[in-house]
Amino acid sequence: RRSLTVVAGECPVDAMVKQKNHTARNKTVKEHAKGIRKVPNFRYKPIKGMDPKFLRNQRYAKKWNSVEGGRRGDEDDDDDDDDDDDDDEEEE
Repeated sequence: RRSLTVVAGECPVDAMVKQKNHTARNKTVKEHAKGIRKVPNFRYKPIKGMDPKFLRNQRYAKKWNSVEGGRRGDEDDDDDDDDDDDDDEEEE
């Protein structure tokens, strides 16, 4: 060992204690005790606090791009051929 000589007004470098910055001991024990859970994944982000101009435009876009709403006369799917249901009654 080296002997430390302290000069008045100076702090010896060898005498300073190095401190531990981080340890992971017991951290995983505590995490597993509480139970490790998945972060909840929400389907839609909340719109509260969003830009009002954006929300107004989004509302109009949803209205005109929906299946029911918006323009009329574009839908030509009026084929109602349900003749297959009558076959069961004729066999009896």
